Amino acid sequence: MSKKKKKLLSVIIIFGLFITSWIFADTVSNSYQGNSVTQIYLDKFEEPIYSTLYYIVNYYYDKDNVDYDKIVDSTIEGMMRGLDDPFAWYLDSAQTEESNIDIEGRYGGVGLTIRYDYEMDAVIIVSPMNGTPAQRAGLMPNDYILSVDGTPTSELGLNKSASLMRGEPGTEVTLEIYRDTWTEPKNITLIREIIETKTVKFDTIEYKNKKLGYILLTNFAKTSSQEMKEALNNLSNQNIEGLIIDLRNNPGGLLQSAVEITSMFLKSGEVVSIKYFDGTKETIPTIPGNYYSFLQNIPVVLLVNEGSASASEILTGALKDNSVATVIGETTYGKAAVQNTFSLSTGGEIWLPIAHYFTPSGSDIHLKGIKPDIEVSNPEREVISMTEISEEEATQAFYTTTEKPVLNIEEDLQLKTALDFLTGGN
Repeated sequence: MSKKKKKLLSVIIIFGLFITSWIFADTVSNSYQGNSVTQIYLDKFEEPIYSTLYYIVNYYYDKDNVDYDKIVDSTIEGMMRGLDDPFAWYLDSAQTEESNIDIEGRYGGVGLTIRYDYEMDAVIIVSPMNGTPAQRAGLMPNDYILSVDGTPTSELGLNKSASLMRGEPGTEVTLEIYRDTWTEPKNITLIREIIETKTVKFDTIEYKNKKLGYILLTNFAKTSSQEMKEALNNLSNQNIEGLIIDLRNNPGGLLQSAVEITSMFLKSGEVVSIKYFDGTKETIPTIPGNYYSFLQNIPVVLLVNEGSASASEILTGALKDNSVATVIGETTYGKAAVQNTFSLSTGGEIWLPIAHYFTPSGSDIHLKGIKPDIEVSNPEREVISMTEISEEEATQAFYTTTEKPVLNIEEDLQLKTALDFLTGGN
């Protein structure tokens, strides 16, 4: 593998791996027993798949070293790719674990954001999270994790290293750490705790003699609705004169969470309509009692970009179509597929699109996105190094477990445009 491709695979783990847009409803039954149509397809697949496995087991020259779990994962992944649908996925057991953390917003672990450094062939720490065992132990950005409980991270890779560091609260894990200023690595033993990530971060901004509210929503997890209530309860007592909801790079999440949060900003009406695989249709209205009345007296801005997807687009579409908010930024991702998850015996799961959604005006945004009312792009930043952790990256990771957003108005043209819009500036 080329060095360039290896660098592209340096994916950051914060509390999940997925930057692709996703949204799904409640998991439905996997049962296919007694379905004659399904049996036809099973018969079609049985012979070639079993024959291929037979040839591998009996004729492959390296048959004694075959990883059959990997073959199963690859086979299922290939089936999903065969659908030629960008939103039909297979997640193996490790990826499923990461996905569940995204959804739950909490896990047992030590509180580290990590990525893999392919040049050093080891896991590198982006930052410990605030208030976690890793922070209290003095771990720092750019520290290397050489092994987890004695197993080298060069053998484990990123996903398995992250998985080994997680576990039951109260249990121990030993990390072999190397820092540039040390003459030799040190073993540091940490006791796992419950790590709770925050999907909603909020603050007030004083700008041109006005006090404005700012809410960053990173994804739509199980905890997001309650966190949004806490943010709005706080800001409702701050006498703010405008509100910015930042959905940039928000990949989506739970449909129910999207409906609950949209209902806080939209007093009545339709949130989204859905057409299911069997042709049935459903219109989902706002949830009575969720609306925050103080919002009707202040202007609201939504910040979006091409990373705003799925559930983010449900919120954006509902507020835009109902003239509740002004949308600023870039055209959104364009994902109107509702996925359902189906668990498999591998420990993994398939994510299968089962429905298509439409905004309240009936717009089909799939693969097209939502165009902002005011279009503005942030200048692209030059990536100086894929190895060295930047101060901004480390700071963002540090505040993963807190309600505090990290803002840089001078370098964030989209945010500055939103602030100028709310204050009547040019």
